[in-house]
Amino acid sequence: MATTGSTGPAFLQAPEPITEFAETHDYEVVVVGAGAAGVSAVHSAVAAGAKTACVQALPTVQTAGNMAASIDLTKTDEAAVQACVSFINFKSDYRSDRDLVNVWAHNSQEALAWWEETAAKGGVESKPHDAVLNYNGYDIYLHANTYFHVEGNHNAAATVIAEEVAKEGGEFFYSMPCVQLQTADGAVTGVICEDENGDHHLFNASKGVILATGDYSSNEEMIEYYAPDCKGFRLSTDFRDGSGMCAGMWAGAIMTPHTHTKMIHGEPAAVRLEMPFLFVDQQGNRFMDETCCRMGYLNNFSRKAIAQNGFTDSTAAKFFSLVPANWEDYYEDWKAAAPYDISQYNGNNKVNPEKWIQAETLEELAEAMNAYAAESKWGFTDIDANTLKATVDRYNQICASGRDEDFGKSTKYLVPIEGGPYYAIPRGSNGLPAILGGLVVNGDYQCLNGDFEPIQGLFAVGNASGQFFGGVDYPMDIEGLSIGRAITTGYVTGKTVANL
Repeated sequence: MATTGSTGPAFLQAPEPITEFAETHDYEVVVVGAGAAGVSAVHSAVAAGAKTACVQALPTVQTAGNMAASIDLTKTDEAAVQACVSFINFKSDYRSDRDLVNVWAHNSQEALAWWEETAAKGGVESKPHDAVLNYNGYDIYLHANTYFHVEGNHNAAATVIAEEVAKEGGEFFYSMPCVQLQTADGAVTGVICEDENGDHHLFNASKGVILATGDYSSNEEMIEYYAPDCKGFRLSTDFRDGSGMCAGMWAGAIMTPHTHTKMIHGEPAAVRLEMPFLFVDQQGNRFMDETCCRMGYLNNFSRKAIAQNGFTDSTAAKFFSLVPANWEDYYEDWKAAAPYDISQYNGNNKVNPEKWIQAETLEELAEAMNAYAAESKWGFTDIDANTLKATVDRYNQICASGRDEDFGKSTKYLVPIEGGPYYAIPRGSNGLPAILGGLVVNGDYQCLNGDFEPIQGLFAVGNASGQFFGGVDYPMDIEGLSIGRAITTGYVTGKTVANL
């Protein structure tokens, strides 16, 4: 029951403290959440000698994604590491906390090597993806574990890793959601959970509680309050409800200031070509300067369409990119000039034109686009062949003139769509895997109160913690950064709390 006299949304209203328990459990470290960050925290806490429990709301381990990124410190010197930290800050509208990003930068190699080795021990092998990012003249060598090829993807690795961590001595309590934190004199001393019978259990934590509960991307009330620009997008889960963050806030922790970074995913990697050719909406009309062609940002151009359709169908965010048959002729030059904008890969997965919509004429292309949309259950596609032809004719005229009087697109990207075969690529990012804005923490990932003072005994890692990202949209430039950050922050913080 919520306390009376409070203002603000219901999820911020602290419930009455629970004081009666069916059972009490005594530990040094209690981790809340068994995802990538939580499992990593349990491992490192146990490895540091702490008696450790993990309480998990679901009946199993649960994480998502396909890639986890690290910096290869054997090849990347400190100047380049700091350039990477600066790059993440640049991509986060300069709202990142350098201390937090540095934790990932300097510890991700060790953390992800442990993850990869332990998953392989359990029979789930990673396929490495290595890349070089150049920023401010520094070469940053990146390494990612990838699990695209495994059924269950990254969660398959997490599952076998949790089994190994349990063998190490970590104790997992599944179907045991955290409903409150136990506090005493302003410090967090334990976790209160509810079992499947509705009975409450107190998990005392003599050294600290680590919130590793993920984000709030399936809690529509929290989305409305913290990230209203995500309204109407398709939710990827129904269990990332923000309950861990709420429990932290009831105990005095504060949330990262708005706006929270949204991670938006759309079309599969096999069709994803991030090059600024002609974009048309679901009626066949051009609607933007296509220079912004990266998947993670395109939702900002389609939010209006979602709103116009009452926020009831996320497929209103969808559209098409029309690509000329000679698209590859432009890739290398455009990539060299704009390395953070142009891409034809997702990890090691290259685009496959055979999976694009193809036709020999624009009339046939319009018919094929409508057919694809119907098969994919897009709710608003109705492309008239004459409209599409008029759009292409107008665009080709602009390309010939070298000046875009409609949207002001850069001349270097004005490439006509002419001759067959014609290609249409499904675009539009309408899925919401995560919202990256959590509790405010210091460089030790210890939660802060309203006076920016650390709360004794309370820590947050992964997507339950904030200030790592900060832009409106999740940057896709370091592939696997979100999961890499989750594994690393859990890995480091488990050790930190165990050593208190």
